[in-house]
Amino acid sequence: MTEGEKAVLRALADQERRVTAAELAEMLGQKNMRVVSILNSLSQKGLASLEIREIASYTLTQEGTEYAENGLPEVRLFRAVLELGGKAKVDEAVAKSGLTPAAKGIAINWSRKNGWLGITKEDGTTVLEVKAEVPETPLEEVLSAISEGRRAIPEGLDSALEEAIERSLANTSMTKVFEAEVTREKRDMIDELLSKEIQGIVNLTSEMLSSESWRGKPFRPYNVELEPAYVNYGKKHPYAEFNDWLREIMIGLGFTEWFGPYVETEFWGHDTLFVPQDHVSREVQDQFRVVSPHDHGDILDDKYYKAVKAVHENGGDTGSKGWDWPFSKEVATRLCLRPHTTPVSMRYLYEHRESPQKMFIIDRNFRAEKLDATHGQEFDQCEGIIMDKDLTLRDLLGYLTSICKGVGIKKMKFKPGQFPFTEPSVETFAKHDKLGWIELGGSGIFRPEVTYPVGIKDTVLAWGIGSGRLYMAAMGINDIRDLFTRDLTWLRRSAFVA
Repeated sequence: MTEGEKAVLRALADQERRVTAAELAEMLGQKNMRVVSILNSLSQKGLASLEIREIASYTLTQEGTEYAENGLPEVRLFRAVLELGGKAKVDEAVAKSGLTPAAKGIAINWSRKNGWLGITKEDGTTVLEVKAEVPETPLEEVLSAISEGRRAIPEGLDSALEEAIERSLANTSMTKVFEAEVTREKRDMIDELLSKEIQGIVNLTSEMLSSESWRGKPFRPYNVELEPAYVNYGKKHPYAEFNDWLREIMIGLGFTEWFGPYVETEFWGHDTLFVPQDHVSREVQDQFRVVSPHDHGDILDDKYYKAVKAVHENGGDTGSKGWDWPFSKEVATRLCLRPHTTPVSMRYLYEHRESPQKMFIIDRNFRAEKLDATHGQEFDQCEGIIMDKDLTLRDLLGYLTSICKGVGIKKMKFKPGQFPFTEPSVETFAKHDKLGWIELGGSGIFRPEVTYPVGIKDTVLAWGIGSGRLYMAAMGINDIRDLFTRDLTWLRRSAFVA
């Protein structure tokens, strides 16, 4: 036994109870990880019993802290309606409660879900009406317990705790606690070991090597099977590494990387893609509009604008009837955060009109999605186009298969899809071990209404695959929100390969 092992074993033997590694480290004035390493060694030698427990701890997010201090928005809204006589217009109740515009929707949603308030229409005005006596929710107690720094959440509040985590009001972190005690059956042997002196050299120093004082002396044997303590090291985020890997695959397939702006006019984001100006994807429920500047964006090429306008109104020279609806320049110049990377494809084709062309982009997009396991309001997309003569749908499916197989997806399938800018259209799915078949993205062959206005008559294959979903399917991630987690334990242990 080394001196370190003897010191830890002696301190452990003096205790008549199970002791944590942190307590031993404090007794001995040693670092916690060194004591853990020694306890592992003693455990493998059968001299100590070592148990590892994981303890969950919780902290409030900024939103959770605000709710703990000022009250849940649904509770504040309920009390405001109650104070207004049990029935009130939405705007009056929100003003009375002091809620921010961002919290308004949250309050209405959860008060309805909890059965506290009912919503009706009276003379075209939305009215809230009290449906419960008191707004009872254990979530308040959970937020209070976490805010006060209590380690344990009171019993019976498990579902409320899950709700707090689901609503992003609280974060969870796991801490490993190492506990040990001496093996009682070997206490006599332990006492004997502790009474013996260490024989032989344990640490070979540079002074021993230079003076050769080690010659003729015995060495302590080393246990090469012992696992050292895990060391955390700086590294790139695993999801960022995955996107770099995906980028290498695309370059290896002969594609040129391209980039485009996050803020787009609807002309590039929708009109050039033959998306009708009254399409639901343009509504604020599906995309983020830019409120200011109010004068919107500019049309840089009037000739191209007129060609797109003609296609929308009457089909232009494509043989199509278009949408048979007046084309609005005001709508075309509205600014939005790009909801997909296809505007980048159109900008590329605008600048590269001669075949052959192969372009890709892996970058961020924004949509007003409801957050869940497979949807996020910000997401990365792997967009690609191939332009050449005599391309077919089979070529497109071949490239999609190569990309998916390249990142490690074992099972995938295609099914017919429908998009305004491609025909035929294809949706790609991958098999996830827990979530089942998840959609990766859409693809197809650009319609003449998309390519003819820019002067392209050759076939253009196009696709947009969510790289976050690719990562989930390839690496077994169960929730897309984990890609942006601040959980250091997950980040330190995760890699971009399975």
